[in-house]
Parts: sequence; structure tokens; C-alpha cells
Amino acid sequence: MSTNALKTTVKYTKKDRVIITIDMEHYEKLCDGYNKLRRACNMMMETNDLYLSDMRNLDDLQHEMQFLGFVRGDHYWSDVTIPKETE
Repeated sequence: MSTNALKTTVKYTKKDRVIITIDMEHYEKLCDGYNKLRRACNMMMETNDLYLSDMRNLDDLQHEMQFLGFVRGDHYWSDVTIPKETE
């Protein structure tokens, strides 16, 4: 992770839109993770099987998605939620 990493910010607009600001490193990792997710889904549909490398890629994607600014509950198994808007 870069030393000048930005804190993820979430801004709500008045027209039901959201602006999420994250640093470029995490944005690139999310893009890469999305492509790995697509490949894993294609493999599962074609072979009815899931490779361990696909599981690792899904776990990596889950980690990178934490930088989207979601709020996690009190426990590690809790679902994430959209943060409340702050002024």
C-alpha cells in the first residue's frame, strides 16, 4: 500500500448518486479482482467446479472491496451496509 494512501470518502448527491473517492492503487486492484471474479464465474458455469485459486482470488477481491467505504457490523460475519450520509 502506498504511503500517501487516501482515505476512502463517500459523498451523496441530491440526485440519488454517490461519489466514492479511493486511491488509484485500490481502484486498479478492484478492476483486477472484477476480472478474476468473471473468470471464476465462467469456470464454475462451464465445469461445475471451483478451483482453489479462484477461492483465493475471491478472498482477495473481498479484501479490496473493503476500500469502497462500506460499514461493517460488530462481528466479522456481519454484513456490510452503506454508510449514513454526514454533513
